[in-house]
Amino acid sequence: MQAVIDRAFCLKHPVKIIQLFGWDVFIGMLWSKDKTLLQRIAEKYQARRVPMPGAIGNAYKLSALFEFRVAHIYAAMAERFKANREVSQLFSDLRDEEMEHGRLMLTCLYQVAVNREVDFVPSVRDEEIRESLNELRRIEHRVAGMTLEEAFKVTNELEAGEVNIIFGRLLQQVGRAETELFAEQLKGAQSHPQSVPRRISELKKRLGPEGLAAAA
Repeated sequence: MQAVIDRAFCLKHPVKIIQLFGWDVFIGMLWSKDKTLLQRIAEKYQARRVPMPGAIGNAYKLSALFEFRVAHIYAAMAERFKANREVSQLFSDLRDEEMEHGRLMLTCLYQVAVNREVDFVPSVRDEEIRESLNELRRIEHRVAGMTLEEAFKVTNELEAGEVNIIFGRLLQQVGRAETELFAEQLKGAQSHPQSVPRRISELKKRLGPEGLAAAA
């Protein structure tokens, strides 16, 4: 399964897309290749729905902020190692996937049921959360001077860290068919803490010692 739901997926599952999101979203995906399904849904919800207010709404905004910040880090890594096409492509793919995670959190912002039990509400007021955000800023500033091995190490640490824990727990609390479609796809594609170390390992094997040295 794929982590990013694009036009091809929508064409294969038209009934599901129309039932969940409406004809307008499906037709938009049919006629244009420039946006993912989540981009179109987020735009539709922002224009027509009211987001969850208060601490719960802020928690989903916070998670989106985390995901977009990590996407910026991967974009910087893609630029840093652009001399090697495969390495740069890996980081570009990770950037795109993190952007989708952020969009999913913004979509959840319009989906969380008021009467649903929500017991995990992270806040920017939490000291650990603030420190995590500061650490992401520090990492982004360090990218320009990183070796490839350092970038791989940081990537694995990011995927095993607080950002994905927050994302996963908040996603579980939504419990709506619209967002469960994306949760199912993410699960099928393997979560980042599982898939990213494997993808890095496979890339290292393909490049070999000489390729890795040249890319660094």
